[in-house]
Amino acid sequence: MPPQILIPLITAFLYALATILLKRALQDGVGAWRVTFACNMVMALGYQSCWLLRTHPFSAIGALHATLAGLTFFAGQIFTFMALSRGDVSVATPILGTKVIWVAWFSVLLAGRTLSPHIWTAVFLTALGTAILGFQPGARPGHVALSIGTALATAASFAMTDVLILKYSPSWGFGSFIPTMFIVVGLLSLVFLPFLKGKSWAPVWLGAGSLLLAVQALGMAFAISTFGHATTVNIAYNSRGLWSIAMIWAFGHWFRNTERNQGARTMLLRLSGASLLVTAIFIAST
Repeated sequence: MPPQILIPLITAFLYALATILLKRALQDGVGAWRVTFACNMVMALGYQSCWLLRTHPFSAIGALHATLAGLTFFAGQIFTFMALSRGDVSVATPILGTKVIWVAWFSVLLAGRTLSPHIWTAVFLTALGTAILGFQPGARPGHVALSIGTALATAASFAMTDVLILKYSPSWGFGSFIPTMFIVVGLLSLVFLPFLKGKSWAPVWLGAGSLLLAVQALGMAFAISTFGHATTVNIAYNSRGLWSIAMIWAFGHWFRNTERNQGARTMLLRLSGASLLVTAIFIAST
């Protein structure tokens, strides 16, 4: 299996597990902004070790591009935890699969990439799969709309981040671009400090979730920067939708997640949508 498929498959698994752990932290009263702050600071501090991989001298234009990527990533983080705190993980996480559509368009429009017909086929199978995943008979329309809306905003923000990494990180180097980008994310996250008083930290769930989220984000950035196939990488990354449903169904109750109680019909419907994502991954890898 090519690394541009294998790495995002692994990161997708880590992402799905991280969201379940962070959802548990939210249920324990941590608060969405405290979770966002913790995750961003773990990445901002942990990724400074990437300077050891630095291969290019300082570049003002490189720092500017990294700053732009940091801004879009920060926006994506805010939307992510709005989705997790106010929506269903098994709806929001699969809907994030629409990110691949945004990546495809941004890659063509902003990065000058061309995509083969089979990649476009995989992209639109992803769109169909996410549409099925977002359909819930009998669910509260406002609740589902909030889950989908915040997840779509997350997808667009992170897609722009991926395309900025794809386009600009090779010229300055992964070891310079990524730590600079996350210095920006860490500084922006300081705005959350006034909102962090008087609440629980739930250190086990928050710590484990933050660490896994940081590892998977670095893996995705590395895959995109190194192999340059942002759309293919994201098609494989969409397996997080399947992983999230499988985890919630199998052991979500261990973490006080009750989404599987919505009934076998709903979860099977979501599973069928996630299966289309797996088909898309297979097409993209051939």
